[in-house]
Amino acid sequence: MFKKILIFIMLCFIFTQTASAIGIGVTPGSLNFSVQAGGADTKSLFVINTGTEVSNYKVYVDDDYADWFDISPDNFNLNASEHKEVKLKLKPPISAKGEFDFKVYAVSSSPSSDFSVGSGIKVPVHTYVSNTGLMVSILLLLLVIGAGGFYYFTRRKKSGKNT
Repeated sequence: MFKKILIFIMLCFIFTQTASAIGIGVTPGSLNFSVQAGGADTKSLFVINTGTEVSNYKVYVDDDYADWFDISPDNFNLNASEHKEVKLKLKPPISAKGEFDFKVYAVSSSPSSDFSVGSGIKVPVHTYVSNTGLMVSILLLLLVIGAGGFYYFTRRKKSGKNT
């Protein structure tokens, strides 16, 4: 029994030591988006390799909001102390309206790993999606169509009386 405990402790130290060379930092610590439904907003997230070796990095959002984002680049390598700017372009669906809170994840691992062992950071995201601009655009379009129709029919009616 003592040997099993000793082997378990040794394995923990080995895996801890391997993961300790992997490091990650991000800035800013939170993101705030404000966008019209059907529009887009872009923010930057800087990912920093705080470790002592080359690491692989992946950036992604909660599954429920994955279709809302274009992340570029979303998977890359960084040397020790190197950083990279990641662009997060939010394009919510036209049906979205209101306030949404979710997370952006930045995770790092050894280049030979498949992200099963590594470290990561959760970045809180607050998003406000408004559709007032969309409603105003629809109302203006209807107003222009109505005014055009009114002008057309009044001109037609006047030209019919003159003949």
